Amino acid sequence: MTQTDDTARTLDDALDGLRFGMVATAGPDGEWASRPLALAGQEGGVLRFLVSTDADWVAGLEVQSSPTTVTFSDPGKNTYVALQGAARTTNDRARIKELWNVGAASYFDGEDDPEVRVLEVSVSYGEYWDGPHGRLGQALNLVKAALGNDDAGEQGDVVV
Repeated sequence: MTQTDDTARTLDDALDGLRFGMVATAGPDGEWASRPLALAGQEGGVLRFLVSTDADWVAGLEVQSSPTTVTFSDPGKNTYVALQGAARTTNDRARIKELWNVGAASYFDGEDDPEVRVLEVSVSYGEYWDGPHGRLGQALNLVKAALGNDDAGEQGDVVV
């Protein structure tokens, strides 16, 4: 893969079409845990997910923020994004109503459910990898790599 300064992408561009992320947070004991979450919204460098206080890991984020990584992928398009930042939860009821969607309705008793929280991840750094998509594109990519061509895709920083 190649990486040059002109391959930087905005966070909006890097996440275009990606909806589900693996969100990893560090617990109070320093142990990391990951879970899949649906991206409910994004504003600038802040990603927002709807989460429940029923989950043990959420309670700690109401007290203090946690170092966080969020990864998104679309293997069919050969697109991958890795982000780092800090996560915290908020009980902003107006924001919950704004982010509410059909998917959330299957996990909660409605937007007024007192256990719903917004997980906000403030992204500080990110990278993306994007290669040719489709079976033919991926096969050509493998052939290029086998022949020593390292220009088999694009890699760059995510600008927050």
